[in-house]
Amino acid sequence: KNPSAKFKINLKVVAIGNGLSDPEHQLLYSKYLYQIGLLDWNQAGIFEKYENKTRDYIGQGEWEKAFDTFDTLLNGDLIDGKSIFYNMTGFNFYFNFLHTKDYNTFEDFGPMIQKTFVRKAIHVGDLPFHNGTEVETHLKQDIMKSVAPWIAELLDHYYVVVYNGQLDIIVAYPLTVNYLRNLKFAGSEDYKTAKRYIWKVDGEVAGYVKQAGKLVEIMVRNAGHMVPGDQPKWALDLITRFTHEKTFEDHKKQ
Repeated sequence: KNPSAKFKINLKVVAIGNGLSDPEHQLLYSKYLYQIGLLDWNQAGIFEKYENKTRDYIGQGEWEKAFDTFDTLLNGDLIDGKSIFYNMTGFNFYFNFLHTKDYNTFEDFGPMIQKTFVRKAIHVGDLPFHNGTEVETHLKQDIMKSVAPWIAELLDHYYVVVYNGQLDIIVAYPLTVNYLRNLKFAGSEDYKTAKRYIWKVDGEVAGYVKQAGKLVEIMVRNAGHMVPGDQPKWALDLITRFTHEKTFEDHKKQ
């Protein structure tokens, strides 16, 4: 779809998994964590104050202050000490609310990605690999900025698949739905009333699918932030449907 370029890339679909895409409309942790029992009423009130403070900074364009407040509240990556989320819940992990600490080893991909055949396959040459906080530090001015307008523009031309693990905390499914309900795109009104369909893989309920215009919203059952790690078979089915131009139409008949 880049007609003036010598090298053609026929882009058809963009997939976003558990994406912090519109922080202003995704800062609803107080309500979410209260509803799943990880905060009590008073703790939720404290969370809400920090959320409102972060939104105020976003509205003022104070991006680094917005990130720092979010980091203090939940993210906890660059602060000196523990986050409010950790101190209130004891959770040292926010990718799956069934676990208080990291339970997967698949993220330890450093040694694998250094292998010669992997470097060749992903075309990185001899560039050094870093898996630390340096990049995040340099992104403090960007993380709390919304990319919702970009997503809306993409939806004018391409399918955008927004999928979310059911058990995530940091980008929980209801938070994603809230930003999608506030997204201004060609199918926005249709999305608000779109029917939800059951998605099955080999007869088992893998999740739920909703479509409006070129937006496809999918909730993946029994998965946290890292959907391919928690449910690899279902994740493969999900992405293969779009890379092979198959749809979820068959599920609409159920």
